[in-house]
Amino acid sequence: MSKTTLGFILTGFIYLGLGILLGVLFLIIPDLRPLRTVHVHLNLVGFILFIVFGIAYHILPRFRGRPLHSESLAWFQLWLANAGIVGLVVFMAIGAYTNIPAIITVQAVFGVILAVAVYIFIYNMGRTLFGAAPKES
Repeated sequence: MSKTTLGFILTGFIYLGLGILLGVLFLIIPDLRPLRTVHVHLNLVGFILFIVFGIAYHILPRFRGRPLHSESLAWFQLWLANAGIVGLVVFMAIGAYTNIPAIITVQAVFGVILAVAVYIFIYNMGRTLFGAAPKES
């Protein structure tokens, strides 16, 4: 498995652990319940999407019988996606307990960073699956 695949799977598991921990804490500390959107994003985006990225990078090129279009682009996507999700959930958490209008703007910026990472995945996987076949030497 590539380091990118392992990176996505490892970070996906970390986000799952954090999301589940937060869910358990809701039962123990009800004052944390305003963090529901953080909990949802950690589990759905952090865990599910990152696991999908990792598995897709490992399996889909093999199903197509082609190498991944760009491993370095996938590695960049891993870091960009992590920056996006971490920034998003941190500022969602801050926004849940404060009434600072600029927080929404910062959340949007990190949301866009995360969206760009998703579009990089779509591009990289699209070129892998549907681009011109690599030339044989």
